[in-house]
Amino acid sequence: MDAQALLLRELQGSVDFFLQYSNLDATSRGYGLTVDATKDLRIASIAATGFTLSGWVIAAERGFIPRQQALDITRGTLRTLLHHVPHHRGFFAHFLNMTDAARWGKCEYSTIDTALCLNGVITAAAYFQDAEIQELAQALLERVDWNFLVFERDGVTLFRMAYNPDRGGDYVHGDPGFIAQWDMAAEQKMMYLQAAGHIDPDLARRLYHGFRRDTGKFEGQDVIINPGGNLFAYQFSEAWLDTARYLDPDGIDWFNNTRLATLADRAFCLEHAAEFKTYHENSWGISAGDSPWGYDVSGAPPALDTPKPNGTVSIYGAISSLPFVPDLALAMIDYLYREHPQTWGPYGFYDSYNLAVDPPWYSSALYGIDKGCSMLMVENYLSGLIWRTYTESPYLQNALKILGFYKRQ
Repeated sequence: MDAQALLLRELQGSVDFFLQYSNLDATSRGYGLTVDATKDLRIASIAATGFTLSGWVIAAERGFIPRQQALDITRGTLRTLLHHVPHHRGFFAHFLNMTDAARWGKCEYSTIDTALCLNGVITAAAYFQDAEIQELAQALLERVDWNFLVFERDGVTLFRMAYNPDRGGDYVHGDPGFIAQWDMAAEQKMMYLQAAGHIDPDLARRLYHGFRRDTGKFEGQDVIINPGGNLFAYQFSEAWLDTARYLDPDGIDWFNNTRLATLADRAFCLEHAAEFKTYHENSWGISAGDSPWGYDVSGAPPALDTPKPNGTVSIYGAISSLPFVPDLALAMIDYLYREHPQTWGPYGFYDSYNLAVDPPWYSSALYGIDKGCSMLMVENYLSGLIWRTYTESPYLQNALKILGFYKRQ
């Protein structure tokens, strides 16, 4: 099977995954929500639902499902988000009950997971140009109280990371309330764009410049790094924002930054190939996802922390690298499909695998955010659809103007 055909099969499988693992029962309060992972079908992820909303755009554009069906699902999902999903000042609960949309346990109200969901809302509204979808999207976007999470520390303006009102709740240590802060470069760049049109413009710019730009080196070149060197943190904002065409107000090239980080990730795998059988030139990618030990968050240098390789290869992490290192990603996709059929299933590639354990381990699980990120990146590589729809939307164009992003010359 040639590369184009394989990528199209992966796209179709991704859409089929979201059709199968989203709540499409029209009588349910949780209509439109997508499962966090196939390991527990009771739990929905608000972030996965954002990827799914963008998936309906791909499905409609490619004719995987009728446009009217994509439109109807999108309308119903946005109604669920506006009327049924628990939120605190517009920030959604991270995990939900799939059937009734109730907050799952004492999970946090998450900024990044809300932002991932809203990226899907923005994309859907821009693509479908449907009056009801645009009205619902506007209500969801305007409901978010970004000022609630703003604070100053040592003269720097930052966002809080999450909020949990419950003692003993997720991520609560001691008194409940605010949880951590976005003071580092990571996956949160979309938040500054979403907030820009809803807060004072000067405050929006201070927030964007408030997070640290820690740097490391790869082959003599500077890389703005996230603390753990996690591959997904370079990819989540870039799955929607067209950094191939836009530079940030300081001239930072986030596209090339992700490219360099990806090459560094692969180089780290090759450096440890003698220790871990999974790693070689056509098998690389260290990120977050399934592992022989459960959900694992790993990374590669350059990073603030010292990464510890464990032999697990994030298949979706490598697939999500397609726009940045196409030849390397395509070679790996072809290799896995031919040499490791255990990595392929009815919905395309599974999450990960590890040959450095005994017996060799192949994930049989899928995570909504992982499948979503690779789906968007495959489409961006093939057509640029999601980048174009999201970035050229009036909502994003206004945000880019406020923050000072500009097109490459």
